[in-house]
Amino acid sequence: MEKLYKKILVPIDGSKNSLTALSHAVAMAHSLDAEITILYVSVLSQQTPLYDQVKGITIPANISTDPANFAKQILTEALKHVPEGTKVQTYNKVGEPRIAITEFAEQNGYDIIIIGSRGLGTISGLLLGSVSTYVVRNSHCPVLVVK
Repeated sequence: MEKLYKKILVPIDGSKNSLTALSHAVAMAHSLDAEITILYVSVLSQQTPLYDQVKGITIPANISTDPANFAKQILTEALKHVPEGTKVQTYNKVGEPRIAITEFAEQNGYDIIIIGSRGLGTISGLLLGSVSTYVVRNSHCPVLVVK
């Protein structure tokens, strides 16, 4: 029988929920001998003051002045949650997260997306609808939403 899930995409934003999604992806990857891709989407129009309303999250001051370095920090931190021996790669894309995630998954042939139910974008989530909801509705592959 052919393996159902060989390529797993895990979009992260540094939030607790995105790291919980990553831990689920790691468990699935180990049981299925699959590979994981961790995707961080940089939103250049993101305004740092919105993050002041997110409790318990430390956002480095360089998020708006050095987005590439900020993305690298997020991805490096995520890799600390992936055990050695796991097939994993990381990517940073620039754009609107909902669209970037669904397009990246489709263009690169992912078998499943594992995403946190709520991330750091609580304010934009109220205004635009949540990223995970959009991904569920618009993805061409199965989506596992982790609470």
